[in-house]
Amino acid sequence: MASDKIIIKGKEIDIMKELGVDQAPLEIQEKIAERMTDIVLRRSVMKALEGFPEEEIKNINAGLTSGNTEETIKILDEKIPNFDKILSEQIVLLQEELLSKK
Repeated sequence: MASDKIIIKGKEIDIMKELGVDQAPLEIQEKIAERMTDIVLRRSVMKALEGFPEEEIKNINAGLTSGNTEETIKILDEKIPNFDKILSEQIVLLQEELLSKK
């Protein structure tokens, strides 16, 4: 499953593993991988773009809506020194949300 892994600062992050879903049956993993990855990435991008100039935000949003997520992540990783930390924080927040709903 390639869509649940992203590269930040040259390090591959497996969002499904980080969220603890990698042990679920494959068909369930496939159904939720895209959604969880999308949630984590969108939240991370929103957090990362706080304080960015409006024109820069428009360019990044255009990349996201065009479906070129990998390129957008690469740009964010280059422009935001702590994007990897923001991503990790958003993964933890989603983990906490999921655990609180059990």
